[in-house]
Amino acid sequence: MTDFCGMTRQLWHIYVFHRTQEDFSRLYPMIDPQCVVIGTGKHEFYTSGEGLMRALNEERAQTENITFVLLDEWYQDCAMSPDAHLVYGGFHVRDGQDDAGMDMDVRFSVVYARRGQDWKIVHIHQSVPYKEQAYGEFYPKTLSERIRETQRLAARMAELANSDPVTGLYNHRAFFEQSGKRLAEGPAYLMVLDLDDFKNVNDTYGHLAGDEVLKQVGRLLKEATRRVDVLGRVGGDEFAVLCPGVSTDEIAVRIAERIIRKVNESAGATIGQPVHISIGLASKQPDDTVRDLYQRADEALYTAKHKGKNACHVYSHTF
Repeated sequence: MTDFCGMTRQLWHIYVFHRTQEDFSRLYPMIDPQCVVIGTGKHEFYTSGEGLMRALNEERAQTENITFVLLDEWYQDCAMSPDAHLVYGGFHVRDGQDDAGMDMDVRFSVVYARRGQDWKIVHIHQSVPYKEQAYGEFYPKTLSERIRETQRLAARMAELANSDPVTGLYNHRAFFEQSGKRLAEGPAYLMVLDLDDFKNVNDTYGHLAGDEVLKQVGRLLKEATRRVDVLGRVGGDEFAVLCPGVSTDEIAVRIAERIIRKVNESAGATIGQPVHISIGLASKQPDDTVRDLYQRADEALYTAKHKGKNACHVYSHTF
């Protein structure tokens, strides 16, 4: 019975370890004249046994100073028909003169066909596994897939850089940046919101409970405002909302009162008592920057606090 795995092992051991002209001559009887070979390099494609042997001799001259050490090898025989056998497997070798040198982990398939009373190699396919292929993948990722992954990661990193980690709203920097882009669109109101006596929540229930309240307030702000509004947590218990397109105090106050109502009803669920919030509002004036608008809304917030808290107040020059 023909030992196809043994023949294939001899093939690769001659190719890797015994690279003299005499050793290569031992391969000649094994190779069919019409043998087709596909190697690891894009130029390594041969359609005859003669072309393969010529390439092996050229390669031998280039690698005569390299000595490989075998790290691992495996072979598997598969009969395809009474006149054809497939042997597939792999070998792992390293430059024996340098532990940090060339490391080659190769996969191969070799097809044998009966030629009269003899078996000849009619096809060799040699490949190097894709280095980026993750364990358990059935196929390596394409370049476009890796680019998409990188883009998704970059988008996620940008999102994290712009987000407050507790509430998921814009952080201080991102809120002013995004609001600055929206301010030029037309009329707008800016709200500055501050939780009333929030220090008592942290002191009484702890900072973890306080964070849960802040997270709940962030969620309620999203529910009470419009999709076009810009929401941010700009300080410890201080929030801000830019409402583009709002042109009257009446509409702005209606939004603010809806926020107060929702916060009063739900934000204190985790601590078992109502949470109150005060809001200052200011309307955009010609040539305003976001900082100008924020400063006036912050003054209105101070007035709302001074008048009894848990209320909203619109900035005016004559408080």
